[in-house]
Amino acid sequence: FLPLSTHRARSCRHCRPARAGIGMAGKRLPALGFVAAFLVAFNVFRNADHSGLPHTQAGRVDPLTATTASLVAHVESAAESGAVDAPRVLANAAAAVTSGRPVSFIAEDDAVVVRRANAGAGSTAKPPRPIPRGDEKSRDEENDPHPFNPQTHAEFGGDVVKWGQNFLVDTPRACHDACVAHINDTPLGCNVWVYCPHPDGCGNDQPHKACWLKRQTRPENPTGPRDKLNRWTSGSMAAPEDVSGERGAHKKFHVVVTTNANIYQAWQVRVMYYWYKEMKKRQDPISGQMGGFTRVLHDDADALIDEIPTCVVNRLENEMGFVVLSRPNAFVQFFEKCPEITEDYILMAEPDHLYLKPLDNLMNGRTPAAFPFFYIDPKKYPKLVRRFAGEHLSDFEIEQMAPVGSSPVFIHKDDLRRVAPVWRDVTFKIKTDPEADKEWGWVLEMYGYTIAATMVGLKHDLRPQLQAQPPWDKSVGDFFILHFTYGNDYDEHGTFTPGKIGAWRFDKRTWMSGIPPKNLPMPPSGCDNELVKRLVEMVNEASAALPNWEDPLGRTKAVG
Repeated sequence: FLPLSTHRARSCRHCRPARAGIGMAGKRLPALGFVAAFLVAFNVFRNADHSGLPHTQAGRVDPLTATTASLVAHVESAAESGAVDAPRVLANAAAAVTSGRPVSFIAEDDAVVVRRANAGAGSTAKPPRPIPRGDEKSRDEENDPHPFNPQTHAEFGGDVVKWGQNFLVDTPRACHDACVAHINDTPLGCNVWVYCPHPDGCGNDQPHKACWLKRQTRPENPTGPRDKLNRWTSGSMAAPEDVSGERGAHKKFHVVVTTNANIYQAWQVRVMYYWYKEMKKRQDPISGQMGGFTRVLHDDADALIDEIPTCVVNRLENEMGFVVLSRPNAFVQFFEKCPEITEDYILMAEPDHLYLKPLDNLMNGRTPAAFPFFYIDPKKYPKLVRRFAGEHLSDFEIEQMAPVGSSPVFIHKDDLRRVAPVWRDVTFKIKTDPEADKEWGWVLEMYGYTIAATMVGLKHDLRPQLQAQPPWDKSVGDFFILHFTYGNDYDEHGTFTPGKIGAWRFDKRTWMSGIPPKNLPMPPSGCDNELVKRLVEMVNEASAALPNWEDPLGRTKAVG
């Protein structure tokens, strides 16, 4: 179990505290560091199941990944302390680790237990065959339904079909062929593979030639980190989906962000709007797709209404201690009270989004396109999903539900108009259901959205490249949005210090009741995270350019 920082504070889900626990001891237990880090950041992820993402990268344990490699380390550590029979636990975990069927290590009676979700539907792909040696080409590539298309610097997640630390093959092609040979395995058939081609290994005791065989729900668009510093190579059995969307002004979209009127949201949305305007200026004047911008303020009018296009709507009278409950209601009122927008499409957004380049509408046709979150995992909660979405849903239908929240999401405005009231009502029902409220906590509004989308028949395409989340993502690469929800800590030499407040840090929660000072210091020279550096540069540029930076609402001052 690795803790994860949450996503909202006060008027958003970004810093609601939560419980975390771990039932292991031993000399190799990096998760303890993450617990400390995110407790300090006020937002430890409660009851998180981090099996949803791939294994560790380049010698570090990423709290965004319930990593296959880190789980090996945890079980070995527990075995050394006598808490667990490692071979038995690893064997049980091997069928269900990372991103689809959740696995978590939890403390029960001082023992480490593997909790495994039910397996889903099997594959209907071609029968298994012997694994060729090395790079041997045993079939016609042009007619192969599972062509060999390796992606370097990519680390796909998925449920583990074959444990990779001790499964070594000579080449990426041999790893691919092994996946084909296991494609019809039950209960899990392989449809993605992850290979370590680096002579020095791929970090966290993952050796050269390690081959992990996995299964993802949507292998045509596999999820998992892609970064130039990532040593892994990955591939999928499915033909890749077009994730670029349609170009042209006919797909122009309107950004809609919801906020309340506190200072914490105010400085974030000012920086967001500044970079929206900058990137809109840089887009192609004819084919650019960035249209208008509206802040839907579910609160009393504030001083920013003269700076940012704003529509004031009603805040819920009773948010039941969960201010995010007003978000879906704000979208309902957007269509009832706000001026009609001219664009056909909407990008649902939050104030801690910074635009790295002119945004493209990533939708294909009318299908919404959204960023996938590993902790939104409907198939882990079939009973609860059916309680709100309908008892008629099959296990396969629940497995196919989009692991998304309500942001960032590209969607046709008529579809948002249709889903918003259902989303509002479902979210309210979840909040008033003790079991669902306990299980889903600070992400219950996100579950409300994906359940509502299922109820009205809205499938969502997944777009992992839509949003970067430093410090776990490092390179700008193909990302469009920088989501600055996590704390970033580095020592005086620029070494990342997860689990420990660094000599240098950027964490938005530092300024929950004030404004970041101008000219924030850059991270130390040894910092290798391009996105962290870009984050500070973007905040500094906005704070230098925006008028009345220190007191935008007329009631506060900058804090250091």
